[in-house]
Amino acid sequence: MRIFIDCTHTANYTYKNTGIHRVVRQLASELDRLSSSSSYTNIEVVAVMFDGNFMRRVTNLSEKNNGEIATSNQYVYTLNKIIVKFQILWSKFKNKFFNLFPFILSLIQWLYLNFIRSKNGSLEFEGIKILPGDIYIIADANWDLPKTYYNFLNNLKNHEVVIAIICYDLIPIKFPEFCGQKFAAAFTKFYRDYSNLFDKVLCISDNSAKDYRNAQSMGIIAISNKNLTINSFRLGCDYLNLDCLVSIDNNIFDKTQRELLNKPYILVVGSLAPHKNIKTIMAAFDLLVNSNNEEINLLFAGNRGWHLETDMLIESNRMYGKRIHILGAVTDDQLSLLYRNCYCLVQASFYEGFGLPVVEALQYYKPVIASNGGSLPEVGGDFCLYFDPNQPSELYQALKKLLNSDIYYNQLVNHIKNQYKPYSWQQCAEEFLSYFCN
Repeated sequence: MRIFIDCTHTANYTYKNTGIHRVVRQLASELDRLSSSSSYTNIEVVAVMFDGNFMRRVTNLSEKNNGEIATSNQYVYTLNKIIVKFQILWSKFKNKFFNLFPFILSLIQWLYLNFIRSKNGSLEFEGIKILPGDIYIIADANWDLPKTYYNFLNNLKNHEVVIAIICYDLIPIKFPEFCGQKFAAAFTKFYRDYSNLFDKVLCISDNSAKDYRNAQSMGIIAISNKNLTINSFRLGCDYLNLDCLVSIDNNIFDKTQRELLNKPYILVVGSLAPHKNIKTIMAAFDLLVNSNNEEINLLFAGNRGWHLETDMLIESNRMYGKRIHILGAVTDDQLSLLYRNCYCLVQASFYEGFGLPVVEALQYYKPVIASNGGSLPEVGGDFCLYFDPNQPSELYQALKKLLNSDIYYNQLVNHIKNQYKPYSWQQCAEEFLSYFCN
């Protein structure tokens, strides 16, 4: 049995390191490793991407070190930013052009598919026949691909290939107010149009699986495939043993940022998007600053530029540049170090499909203060302190409780050390494969 893992977005944008990109890299790597072991001799895992007509093999998903804080050479940094901007604009132009004139790409695709078909009418991939029962998994954020992507998947389905998708969350459907209007429309259209092709939906939490079923019952997502199965699996949290290689002295941060890591700081991980509820974090931190002289910083590790108002909310604060800092995009080794040195993690999201930073912080035995939105209570269990995302005062009180009592803080840390059982990416990949192998 051959399993194709569609990593199109991650392969096209190797400079990105959002939650989905990190999951795609880790999961694809573990699945490939497992398929090479003696336990899975009947499985071949192939990472692929859609090229506009068909799929082609992906040989490298490693993140490029183009993060905002990753380079000390300003000229290289500026050049990287220009290249990245050009890649984004070119990709948007290409997709928009082919969506406006789909017949052009459809004709090219029709000619291509007829060319790669073998004499008996079957499809071939790198000279190998694609067989009934092979599996194609949409693992990436492929919501903005041209319409020929549907034709490609439908062609696979007509050749009895199992079509599966990883559903991370349905935030643009459930909470469109947290997204740009165009993105919410494109995301909703993708699930409305493509869901009739899915044979398996694998959600990253029970709560996300519940959301998918609710969207079906509301008629937003197709229920035409009576054999469709919807399951959930848990994401891993380990970092491929990066800990033994990374320290503050490795110069992965500049001097100013290394100084920040040597001071107590509250860590917030994730893109500065509306659903991350940055407003509540800022309000709670303002209360903290006004209530005492505790010299603790607030560090944001994640991409800015998602929402101008959110960026301005942080940058206009009187403590910005003093006790509040935006590190921007970070690599996995930088993020590992940030977790290891933080005082605590705050995850204030109104809603999350999983909440990867929660389990990543817990594996470092760090206290986590999380909202009760979406899947966060499911993921964090009784190892987190929870608050209402609409109540900044509750987040403030939770932070004060930690800061005012070393005894309470250490009790929470010891509880995590003694009771929390991290879930590895290997375990994640094994659970994921079980839905295809049984």
